[in-house]
Amino acid sequence: MSPVTRVFVARLSGIGVFDPNGDLLGRVRDAVTTLRVDRQPPRVLGLVIELQHRHRIFVPMGRVTRIEPDAVVLSSGTVNMKRFERRSSEVLVLAELLDRRVTVIESGEEVTIVDAAVEQNRNRDWVITRLAVRTVGGRLPRRRGQLFQVAWGEVDGLALAETEQGTDALVSTLVGMRAADVANALQDMPEKRRREVVA
Repeated sequence: MSPVTRVFVARLSGIGVFDPNGDLLGRVRDAVTTLRVDRQPPRVLGLVIELQHRHRIFVPMGRVTRIEPDAVVLSSGTVNMKRFERRSSEVLVLAELLDRRVTVIESGEEVTIVDAAVEQNRNRDWVITRLAVRTVGGRLPRRRGQLFQVAWGEVDGLALAETEQGTDALVSTLVGMRAADVANALQDMPEKRRREVVA
């Protein structure tokens, strides 16, 4: 299969990660990024991969040679086995960006993020370029719950910490997982998100 140029992170969740020989190393559980002060698309630092025995590790995006519809292929089978620990400046795309409310700058419409698209730029860095969002209702003509896409720079509210964040899109990515996988996913989330999902 040919590699894709743009992929939505929620679709990556659970797909296999393979070495160059085609051996399965683990499965994608999330993507790690850092938010920026300006409106430039943030760079994806790497992927959180779940190995056997629910052990989660970090794999830098520089190690990813291609992303296919049903697989992520790495440049080698050698990976750092240190357990993944999120740094304070890092943001987990699925665990922390999904269900976040932001404002479309042009219209002033409030929307909820349901997915984030990543693609490679000219420097071969993977960046979050687009967001799939759902309207949350209000005074504007769009019908409540309508899905559409916006560029990263077309929304406001991603640089600020959010006090109340929904869980619909995040829970929908957890629904098809086994109970042990859900427990592990919750364990890796920041405490704030854990409480929101449980509630």
